[in-house]
Amino acid sequence: MVFSIEFVALLLIGVAIGAFGVLVGAAGGFLTVPLLISGFVLEPRIAVGTSLLFMFSSTLSGSIAYSRQGRVDFRIGLLFATLTIPGSILGAHITGYFEPNLFKILFATILLLASIFPVVKPIEESVIPKLRNGYVRTLTDRYRKNWEYVVDLPRGLLFSLAIGFASSIFGIGGGLIYVPVMIFLLGFPTHISVATSRFIVTFITLAGFLSHASLGNVQYDFAIPMALGGVIGGQVGAMISRKTRGTIIQRLLGLTLILVAAKLILEIV
Repeated sequence: MVFSIEFVALLLIGVAIGAFGVLVGAAGGFLTVPLLISGFVLEPRIAVGTSLLFMFSSTLSGSIAYSRQGRVDFRIGLLFATLTIPGSILGAHITGYFEPNLFKILFATILLLASIFPVVKPIEESVIPKLRNGYVRTLTDRYRKNWEYVVDLPRGLLFSLAIGFASSIFGIGGGLIYVPVMIFLLGFPTHISVATSRFIVTFITLAGFLSHASLGNVQYDFAIPMALGGVIGGQVGAMISRKTRGTIIQRLLGLTLILVAAKLILEIV
């Protein structure tokens, strides 16, 4: 299969979705899972498990690229990850107790509302509101640009628990929710939020992949070429991000939120 058309197609899909996901902070599962189900006729559980290896590879690649740029806040990322993973485990255990269609409607509504500001009125880096009290953070990236912001840690940790919970229930990457929360509710600069969310989501996708792999839910002849493409795409996305204005990234993120909301609604119809 190494030189087959299918291998090349999966590799290119991994590159394209990986680059876009790393650029806007989305893991890309909302695109790869339906594609694997509809385009390659995989069972849903196999599509999810297979997609998770791709998502891990692209997020890890993007995280490495962003760390080289000096834009990953490792201290905050580790703190947030400590509650995101327990939140995702909690969501996985209690998701069966909720009526799924009602939750999809509610969550789609939240995503649509969250997409309004990134699309219509994105925030310029220079006017991101800074909290008066909180955990003061200062980063100097590889290009000697200083990033200063203040983080409300208790609120951020609470959001992390909720994001892990929501991502587990709705089957979407936590980064897609993390980025708008970090920008519009926690006051992170756009580029720092995208880079740091990549670092956090690396842990989430690895935990998800290992869980599915232990259950035999990964089809490796599909997962491997997509993962290779994800590695390349992660580097490409981080490179594009460095040259892209924060407001453009926010608009792309807003459009992505709309796509995910539409996907959730179509699953109900």
